[in-house]
Amino acid sequence: MDSLEIHLDHVDVDLGTTRILHDLTLALSGTEHFAVVGDNGAGKTTLLRLLVGELWPSQRSGGKRLYRLYGEESTSPIGVRPHVRLVTPTMADWYQRHDLRVPIWEVICAGLRNTPFLYTSPSDAEREQARALGLEMGLGLVLDRPMRAVSTGQAKRALLARALIAAPKLMAVDELTQGLDRQGQMRLLDALNRIAATGRTRLLVSGHGLLPIPAEVRGRIHLEHGRLVDKPSRVRPGELDLPDRSPEQAPPEIVVELRSCSVVMDGRAAVDNLTWTVRGGECWGVLGHNGGGKSTLLQLITGYRRAWPGGEASWFGRSGLARMAGVRGRIGILAPWIGERIEPGATCRDVILSGLCDGLGVHRDLAPKQIRQAEELASAWGMSDWLDRPLSSLSYGQARQVMLARAVVHAPDLLVLDEPFSGLDASWQARMVALLSDWAVQGRTLVLATHSPEFMDELLTHGLILQQGRLVAAMEWPRLLRSPAFAGLFGPGEMVRTGS
Repeated sequence: MDSLEIHLDHVDVDLGTTRILHDLTLALSGTEHFAVVGDNGAGKTTLLRLLVGELWPSQRSGGKRLYRLYGEESTSPIGVRPHVRLVTPTMADWYQRHDLRVPIWEVICAGLRNTPFLYTSPSDAEREQARALGLEMGLGLVLDRPMRAVSTGQAKRALLARALIAAPKLMAVDELTQGLDRQGQMRLLDALNRIAATGRTRLLVSGHGLLPIPAEVRGRIHLEHGRLVDKPSRVRPGELDLPDRSPEQAPPEIVVELRSCSVVMDGRAAVDNLTWTVRGGECWGVLGHNGGGKSTLLQLITGYRRAWPGGEASWFGRSGLARMAGVRGRIGILAPWIGERIEPGATCRDVILSGLCDGLGVHRDLAPKQIRQAEELASAWGMSDWLDRPLSSLSYGQARQVMLARAVVHAPDLLVLDEPFSGLDASWQARMVALLSDWAVQGRTLVLATHSPEFMDELLTHGLILQQGRLVAAMEWPRLLRSPAFAGLFGPGEMVRTGS
């Protein structure tokens, strides 16, 4: 891996008209592995994309990026691209979004050509190489399943194998443990440690301080507001200006009711014979390991998945997906399968306004009162300065807050969130809890899936645990915290921080 060096000399990076990275001078050489560490908005993802050649230094400044491959120097990344790979959280979402029935082994094999899937038939040797690497990454049971039918942890390991099969000299992994349960994190870290220990591939991983880092990765690159620093201070998001609210009496209606519902995907039950009732004003946390069925359950209760024949789902007293159009406006959704369908060039203003007409970054025929309503929400949440910026220019935490604003701008009665805290540092997690608490105190209904129920005592009223698609516990939140099912999920040595 020491045959590839990357040098930055006073480099700036702009996305649109916004400067993201400032005056970076940095050298990746020798045999050390590095972690890029910083809070949400520090510029970690942008730095990784700059180093692997996906982004160019700003042409408005005089900075220089230099690659040295086997002693040959070049300012262009074209010659080194076959030797570098980048793994990001959005890559698995791409396969989900396009609903491709491409098996895991083929995704891995496509890494030889750095394409999303194979355009020509692989040789027998290539096929066996992909399957052998999949087995080494613990994917033996799912090699013939499509990406959309495996857990988040399995998808991440598949993408690592896809990158590793090309024997790159540099592999960059962005937010490496985002969206993984504790078991999935440990498996992924073990895989990365084994890769690092070979000495053939330099690892460059990003995290924000809350995430574990492989033990073999000892070098640190600290970023703060797009600048290199020796030891970053804690960066806090802007203050919220939320109104004082008194708890409102929740309506007594049944918001969601599932009766003997199953969702079958690629021959297996992702949700298995589940019966569950959500009443107005309740706040539910859905817990479980990766692959347990949490995201599928949320897709079911928002009408994005259909229950298998024999099961029945109803919303606000109306049953059947044919009636979803009548209740769609009463539901708000924050989930990867929504955000990934929005064009990166859409402005934050357009994204928020699109929530008023169930759009994805586009809107139409809005009254001036509706536009003022959205702008007042942005002001209260400290987002006024973001409104004319492209969503893609924001940090992960900022973009997540914009997507939450889109989900609630039309004041839905039911808010459904898939992993709202994933990928956020401590300050942004606390901010998300404050926004959701302000929502819940209005007597509205909340259902969220999470791997890490830290800080949930002040928010949740009920909890549900799924295991391989089956319901193993559903009860009031304080009782769930003391239940054997909760202890079995997190383990006695991994109990989360709660206020109890």
